[in-house]
Amino acid sequence: MKTLAILLLLGGVAQARMVTYTARNGDTAESIAADYYGNRSLAPFITEGNGLPHDAHFKPGQKVRIPTAFHYRVRKGDTLEGLGKKFLDDVRRAQFLAGFNNLKPTDHLREGQDLIIPFQHLHHADAPESLTSVARTFYGDPGKAKLLQDFNFRSSPMLAKGEKLIVPIAHVRIRSVRLAQAAPPQGKAPVREAKQPAAPPLAAVPDKEAQAREEELAQKVGEQLKLAEKSYKDGNYSEVPAALDKLLAVDDPSEAQLAEIFRLKAFAYTALGMEDLAVSSFREVLARKPDLALDEATVSPKIRSALERAKKAPGP
Repeated sequence: MKTLAILLLLGGVAQARMVTYTARNGDTAESIAADYYGNRSLAPFITEGNGLPHDAHFKPGQKVRIPTAFHYRVRKGDTLEGLGKKFLDDVRRAQFLAGFNNLKPTDHLREGQDLIIPFQHLHHADAPESLTSVARTFYGDPGKAKLLQDFNFRSSPMLAKGEKLIVPIAHVRIRSVRLAQAAPPQGKAPVREAKQPAAPPLAAVPDKEAQAREEELAQKVGEQLKLAEKSYKDGNYSEVPAALDKLLAVDDPSEAQLAEIFRLKAFAYTALGMEDLAVSSFREVLARKPDLALDEATVSPKIRSALERAKKAPGP
């Protein structure tokens, strides 16, 4: 059984919610990301977050930090400004906390309200780099360069070699089937500040419970995949990527289901004429199914061509 420990770090890029994982023989950043995030393409959060090269292999027994965004239940007296300072290190970042939760900066919080708290990934520029490039890497959206610039209170949209940039990540969470929220024991004070206690710690899910959750989740994701497949077959191509992106953001697909999600995205992107995105999606499929082959009798030449381009594309 995998070994987990809970960390709640203070100071600097502070109060990052993460677990530590004890590596086993053969572990890579991609395999750990696949297991805990459900998506091996999120491996940079493992490598860069641990100060390691992208192709790092882990030694058995090595401690690996795995960051995660998390849910926070609003307490009496909480404000966006206070939580911005507490979790994002600066009261001025309250507006971003609001944005990540579809709130207005002027909104008042309700006791018991659920918020997503992002973790702050510290990115190091190995060479001169634009914030547009960073936004494309971590959000898949170059338009979020302005968010990064404002979040870091920067005047320049460029990073010099060696510069560091805080990247707030609200869309990456450790899979619920791997971890569960565990409330603090009754009658005991929280470990951290009495005035502003930390969110409940994370705890490992027992194997039987995790298996039951996997089965329930697999059924739920499978139903959503069928709906997206139907949209594709009905010719509603533009609806497919949006539906699948929502599925990726809300649920925890298995690796097999992720392969199907990205396969369907590749098909839809090809139909929409977005060949580069189709190739990118096929690369995600090949990471999970390296021997993927498409039937010439039922799959169009354009789709097969995108797959061939993905197979020839250099690794990340």
